[in-house]
Amino acid sequence: MTETEGKTRAERYCSAAEHCSSEVRAMLERHGAENEDIERILKHLVKEGYIDDARYARALVHDKVRFAKWGRAKISQALWQKRIPQDIADDALASIDDDEYMAALKDVASSRYRLAKGATEYERKMKTMKTVCGRGYEPALVRKVLSMSDDPSMDI
Repeated sequence: MTETEGKTRAERYCSAAEHCSSEVRAMLERHGAENEDIERILKHLVKEGYIDDARYARALVHDKVRFAKWGRAKISQALWQKRIPQDIADDALASIDDDEYMAALKDVASSRYRLAKGATEYERKMKTMKTVCGRGYEPALVRKVLSMSDDPSMDI
């Protein structure tokens, strides 16, 4: 693949959806681009605004909180897997709206509590806590949400 072909392919790829630099690099490597060409193509894409890792990180954080209802720990792991620099990831995570985050946590906790089976209230809450923490929510916040509701139906 020549540099011009790679540039054209990468521009089309980035125009279709938001991508981070590591995704574009992987796509170019799959198509056989040389490392030197990849570096020049990535610089061009950043300069032209096709790639912005900070913009990508903010979009990923927003979408994962709102639609997938993930917690900060799981989102942080996803950003790390995409090779987003730590300072950019920290800024994106700091942009999470606390009210929206707590609403997502309460929604996940409530739905998981209704599905949890257990002989005692304690057992159901512990199963719920394990599941919700697995979604990336902080254990202290999950405990707080679970203790807020004395109602067995968990309508928080």
